[in-house]
Amino acid sequence: MTFVSYKKDWTGNSRQNHDSVNTNKDKWGGKMAFSKGKRIEDETSKRIVDLAVNIGCREGADALTVTRLCRELNCDRRVIYNRFRDIDEINLVVAQRCNEELMAKAKNALKPQASFEENFIILIKTAFTYIYEKNSYFQHYTALYKVTETGIKNTILQEISALVEEGKAAGEVRAETDSHKAAQNIWLLMTGIGTMLAANIDYKYQDGLDTLLYGAEAVSAYMRTS
Repeated sequence: MTFVSYKKDWTGNSRQNHDSVNTNKDKWGGKMAFSKGKRIEDETSKRIVDLAVNIGCREGADALTVTRLCRELNCDRRVIYNRFRDIDEINLVVAQRCNEELMAKAKNALKPQASFEENFIILIKTAFTYIYEKNSYFQHYTALYKVTETGIKNTILQEISALVEEGKAAGEVRAETDSHKAAQNIWLLMTGIGTMLAANIDYKYQDGLDTLLYGAEAVSAYMRTS
């Protein structure tokens, strides 16, 4: 698995990551049960992720460093690195948590008896609005992704793709539609416009939403069976 590199936050500022080594073995986590390169999944991992989400979503990726995590958790750096490859991987975990929260909100807005096309637009509009209502740091995390042998992975992408597959199964979407590519088009529009809103106060939410829905309706029309 290859992780995407992102050394700048949504403002374009480079992340400072000059973490000094902490060798205090008396701190929490000094004794490790880690061995042979296998990552530990335990309560400590959960505490790291919870703290990372809190820092990342409130203060941004620049503020999320291994040094900061160690200081607030009062632990040795090995505690972090035995559970995560690097700070980029931790940021991706934060992104996954943000996107899961986002898509849970969006899926909750879907109507069981509605057509695929109606729910497709509802999902996109609800997700975009939720991103907009959050701060710019949350918006930054919705655009992060990882690259695997099977392609780009992002929770938003996977959920939109799954909805398209449901539409195909119901006969409302053309069978030859590539659900992942359709989802990528929507995700790129959503995150791109979200970044514009975060970076420019003169670009209004309604303008962004209108542009997004224009693109979403074009994709929906292309997938339509009739």
